[in-house]
Formats: sequence, structure tokens, C-alpha cells
Amino acid sequence: MERDRQSTIRVLIVDDHQVVRRGLRAYLSLESDIEVVGEAQDGESAIAEFARVRPDVTLLDLHMVPVDGVEALQRIRRNDERARVIVLTSFIDAAHVLPAMEAGAAGYLLKTSDPNEIVAAIRGVFAGRATFDAEAMQAMAKGMRARATMSLLTERELDVLRLLARGKSNQEIGDELFIGLKTVKTHVSNILAKLEVTDRTQAAVYALTHGLTQEA
Repeated sequence: MERDRQSTIRVLIVDDHQVVRRGLRAYLSLESDIEVVGEAQDGESAIAEFARVRPDVTLLDLHMVPVDGVEALQRIRRNDERARVIVLTSFIDAAHVLPAMEAGAAGYLLKTSDPNEIVAAIRGVFAGRATFDAEAMQAMAKGMRARATMSLLTERELDVLRLLARGKSNQEIGDELFIGLKTVKTHVSNILAKLEVTDRTQAAVYALTHGLTQEA
């Protein structure tokens, strides 16, 4: 039977906490049009289980070891571009939302979501409609703006910003990067202008909250 003609939505649950998997399975079992066809406790087993059961929709946690949710999502969709995956996680910051969306997530929900929202998301994604939590969309927009800002900074300015965000003084930044104090001050001035902030404290806060301090 073709996938789009199925009356039952076949779901794979991926989470490293057994209590979460059991809870989701128990709730979803109450829905006449949803069948849980498999479970996995980490990204590696998720990839294997997906290949085995070929679910219509996968509920995927992000924080798992040794293979996390984003890598699992990338590999699943590399093997099957039709895969419909809803990220179900506790993290709503841009550092988690953006990679998941870029990896091909069809939905992004928090584990605190009402169970009815999760069921509605499964049905929506199965029908071809993307479903993203409002906070996830805000985080994505924030992350996109931060990336745009980061693209304005030179590699050296990023180096200075990372050290500035760690509380380093201009002299300490200069010593670590082997550049003169005057050069450091010029970089700091350029950073403040590009980030549109008035002082180094605001620049540090901006960098930390937007993930600009992460090494490439």
C-alpha cells in the first residue's frame, strides 16, 4: 500500500530516556490512526531502526550519545529524503533549533508541549505540513540574525570577541593574539559598531547569547 494512502500513521520514537519513550507510546496508542512501530535510545540505533521499520513520522530527541539527534537526522534524510522527522526536545535556543532545521526537520516541539499538540504535529507532518513551536521559530529568527551579524566580523574580530566575552582585558587579548594594544582597541571599536552596542560588556553579552563565541 502506498504511503500517502495509509489510514494509520506509523511512528518511530527516539529518546535516550525510557520513561519518555514509554510515555509517548502509551499516549499515542490511544489514537486510532497512529501506531508506534519502533523505538530507539540513541542516534545510531535510530538510524538502524528507521531503515528497518520505515516509519511515516519519527519523533527525535536531540541530546543523545554517541550520535546526537542532528547527526541522526542528517543521516536518515541522506538515506531517505522523504523522511518526516519531528524534533521533540527540551532545548529551544538557536544553537539547537537552527542545526535541526538545516538538517531537514519537518517539525520542532518541546517536550513540555501538550500531548494533543504532539499528536496534531504528527498528523500535520504526515500530511506534508511543517509544524514548529512558536518559540522555535523565534529562536531560528534570532539565530539567523546572529549569523548575519557574524558574517560582518572579520576572523580577527571574531578572535577578539571570543576573548572579550571571556572577560579578557585589552592587554590580555593582545598578548594572547600577539597583536598590539592599539590594534586591539581598533578591533574592539569595530566590533561595537558592527554589533550596534555601546560598550564591551554589551558586546560580551551579545556574543554569549547569540552563540558568536563558538570556535569554528
